[in-house]
Amino acid sequence: MDNLLLESLKKEMIDLSEEIFKNPELGFKEFNTNKLICKKLDKYNIDYKNDIAITGIKATIESKKEGPHIALLCELDSVPSTEHEFLGKKDNCAHSCGHYAQVGMMLGTFLAIKESNILEELGGKVSFIATPAEEYCDFDYRENLVKENKLSYISGKQEMIKLKTFNDVDLVLSAHAMPPGTNHYGEVNSSLNGFLGKKITFKGISAHAGLNPCDGINALNAANVALNAIAYLRETFKEEDAIRLHYVISEGGASVNSVPDKVVIDMYIRAKTLDAIVDVNKKVDRALRGGALSLGANLEITNTGGYLPLTQDENLTKAVKDNMLKFMEEEKILSDCHSFASGDIGDLSYLLPTVQIGVSGFAGRVHGNDFRTEDTYIAYDLPISYFIETVKDLLKEDGKRTKEILSNYKPKLTFDEYIKLLNDTNKTNVYNVED
Repeated sequence: MDNLLLESLKKEMIDLSEEIFKNPELGFKEFNTNKLICKKLDKYNIDYKNDIAITGIKATIESKKEGPHIALLCELDSVPSTEHEFLGKKDNCAHSCGHYAQVGMMLGTFLAIKESNILEELGGKVSFIATPAEEYCDFDYRENLVKENKLSYISGKQEMIKLKTFNDVDLVLSAHAMPPGTNHYGEVNSSLNGFLGKKITFKGISAHAGLNPCDGINALNAANVALNAIAYLRETFKEEDAIRLHYVISEGGASVNSVPDKVVIDMYIRAKTLDAIVDVNKKVDRALRGGALSLGANLEITNTGGYLPLTQDENLTKAVKDNMLKFMEEEKILSDCHSFASGDIGDLSYLLPTVQIGVSGFAGRVHGNDFRTEDTYIAYDLPISYFIETVKDLLKEDGKRTKEILSNYKPKLTFDEYIKLLNDTNKTNVYNVED
């Protein structure tokens, strides 16, 4: 591809991403972001499938030759926020996780491949896939979409997997902003915790808190007994499982003057492996039931399939790293770290060889009110350059390297097994004290 054309395209992608940064939207509401991306696809005469899982997009370019199908994946949504220079116009949200930059990186790579006509020589297919609603939030809105049968799941990638968006894909390449404050330009082979979402409702009996509390059943006390039991469980969590268990009491009673008859807790159980999540969940449920039983309260536990742990494919990682080294020194690449955070990219890693490269060039705090782009060369130029080279590497020689990656990859789940796991996880159990 002509260098002047590539540099012009990179500048266009930076402008697009920074416009998205200034106009954040929450998951399944990324309508303006969707329009901006589609406008670019129209400009370059690329056909696409739109409105997948409400705001998702899939555009594919292909050659006349057989070959692998590579997906370039980005995320569209922002995170809830109360303070940021660029808050959402409709919701209090901000692009403080860096998803806006993913759009420029991956769309820029896709358009560069298209404009270079390199596929005619290499063969195969390349798809640009924009996924909504990675951030796990805004639950009332999303749960209403499920009730209205507009969605089955409240995560963008989960819904798109269900809609078979990835069924014809061989490999997934993605990127995500690294936490600022590092001297590295990129990160490879990092892993992420998975998590399970829980909504816990303790149901008691209301009574006057001063006059006749003896006639009530205090749901808040039941919740506190349960939470204390969970605190005592923490020493049973294995360090190598990287457990995080955190919660908020989202509803704690109607009035100080009344015995609380309803208390709601939202909780995440995070861990490095699916087995560890299942193990901790059993212990937590036992503690919750014990707290309810001790005070005579009823209990309702709703589990929602969060995200699976991210395990990046080592062979695909090596392919990307080999091409990163064409643009930076080895010491500029961070390797093999684990993060206690989670992302629905982990779900794809259970199904397909998947890579999510960490990208530097940002300032502020991740999910903070000061997150922003600091160095456009590191945040955009470099990733577009090495992803272009990676795609070429994966497609050349009739996809030789991709075939080797696929021959060594063993999916943890089939697509059907994955949907069954989600459906089996998404359920509500009710425990009445008299049972």
